[in-house]
Amino acid sequence: MNTRQIQGRAWAASLGVFSLSASAQITVEDTDLPQGDTEYTFQNVAPDFLADFESSGPGWIWDFTELAAVDSTFTLVEDISEASFTAQFVFNGFDPEYQADHFYTFLNTPDLGDLGGDVGIPMQLDEVVGYHQIAGGTYNQVGLGMSLSGLELPIPFEDVDEVHPVPLTVDATLESTAAYEVVVPATLTYVVDQTRFSEVDGYGILLLPDGTSHEVLRLKSTVSSEDSVYVDLAEQGFAFERETVTYLWLGDGGMPWMEVTTTLGIPSVVRYQGTVLSEEDTSSTEGVTALRSGMRLMPNPVTRGDLVIVGQIGEPVNWTLWNMQGACILRGRSADLNTESLDAGVYLVRDERHGALRRLVVQ
Repeated sequence: MNTRQIQGRAWAASLGVFSLSASAQITVEDTDLPQGDTEYTFQNVAPDFLADFESSGPGWIWDFTELAAVDSTFTLVEDISEASFTAQFVFNGFDPEYQADHFYTFLNTPDLGDLGGDVGIPMQLDEVVGYHQIAGGTYNQVGLGMSLSGLELPIPFEDVDEVHPVPLTVDATLESTAAYEVVVPATLTYVVDQTRFSEVDGYGILLLPDGTSHEVLRLKSTVSSEDSVYVDLAEQGFAFERETVTYLWLGDGGMPWMEVTTTLGIPSVVRYQGTVLSEEDTSSTEGVTALRSGMRLMPNPVTRGDLVIVGQIGEPVNWTLWNMQGACILRGRSADLNTESLDAGVYLVRDERHGALRRLVVQ
């Protein structure tokens, strides 16, 4: 897989991959998945309840250029040889079922107090680490590592979680189960028994707010879980069911280019891998210039024959217009775009200066 920060005719040639032809193929290989000793930067996005995260299909364009990041975070994927002695004893030992390739800290840490109901859990969950492997033709999570008030607790899964096939192709599906038990002495026992159904439900181009575009497969994973908790202090337990749907846009980024997790159809986690573009700024002491595209498409969708404003406050933009067959059909340097000659359909408009893409719908 090659990331397309789409440029001119080179992009036009590559766009043929995304035609609606049934023969189109996109594959995510093991080298496109998380790699040890690599740091990945993510932007957290405030969940937009009006955004369409669900729609997908062959030759799709997911246009998330208007999402606004609220803060940045990063995760470091480390080779299993870098794990602590305690973790290596479990996940880098003699049992191939639990032999992890790499590990990384989860960006979302659950609140143990929620598991204790009115009683609460008298421990602080500082960190949750996932241990992963590629084995048997699947990408798996073989266990967890928890840091509880300074106590390291490695947790091998009784039933390894198979996340998706490797290599991952446009028609891939996988149904799997997973189970594990967390036992914190004199505190709680937490048991998870889950089923996962994963399917690639689309492929195409992902457009991100930082102006980059990526060839991706969209993986939809539905996880249904039956959990039970026993709280020692309360001498009582309870069980509950939960279901989450996670959408991953996977390409050559190592980690997903974008991730959305929903519960009951409501997005709870939205993040993308990349940077935040600011207005042009040449005052950096390191001599770094940050550029942000001034291109906006208004109105959008548009009725054929209308003018589309592409520049801010009348400033011209050097733009090109591409159809979904990868042909450049219009180009100009102006603050607007005339749609008189366009047929109804979906197009991509590219800011030639900054490389940013916007989707234009002509009705």
